[in-house]
Amino acid sequence: MPPLTAADVLRVPHLSKLPEHAAEALASELLVRTYLPRESVANEGEVCRGFFQILSGRARLLRTGPDGREQIMRILHPGETFGEVAVLDGGPFPATVDTLEESTVILIPSAVFLRVLGEYPIVATELLRYLARRLRSFTELVEQISLQTVQQRVARYLYVTAREEGHDVPEGVLIARAITLGDLAALVGSVREVVSRTLHIIESDGVVEVRRKEILIRDIEALRRLL
Repeated sequence: MPPLTAADVLRVPHLSKLPEHAAEALASELLVRTYLPRESVANEGEVCRGFFQILSGRARLLRTGPDGREQIMRILHPGETFGEVAVLDGGPFPATVDTLEESTVILIPSAVFLRVLGEYPIVATELLRYLARRLRSFTELVEQISLQTVQQRVARYLYVTAREEGHDVPEGVLIARAITLGDLAALVGSVREVVSRTLHIIESDGVVEVRRKEILIRDIEALRRLL
């Protein structure tokens, strides 16, 4: 991959308001690495090296319970960042991130980012806005897992994915089966067997059609009513 440029730096959300000259100087201090599918980018509990941005590919951010059960907090897409909290509080990395497919990731080292925060208050303002959005998102996740049924959570995932990533076809809306059934279970706070039964019920009702590599949403409004 060619060296990072000022434009690459400015595409990192918290750094988007930096002056051009500062972004150009910063580009040489950031690190880039490509990971294979299911390769670990960061591990829960390890010393924080900095925060990251996904350049290409996708990854999952998750925590693992004492019994080994995984809870996926987010599916990370290109442009998204993770790891900022550990940079700010100096603690260990709070979650594990591993790739779902071949992915290229930027690392913004902790010392570099803390220096930039001190030099450019606008970066701190942008970071606070981002953390506020993430807090809202995690509050919604807690609400969904605590108060919604598995069917509602699965329906929400399918509905949001269809709206954001789906392709219109004559039969409805087509979405790729981008994550495994086990990943979907970890994302909605359930287990693989329950999610499989839930998908079968929704499919039997004619709302979706589960295929080997994709899911067809036959009735997007019926799916929305399940939320």
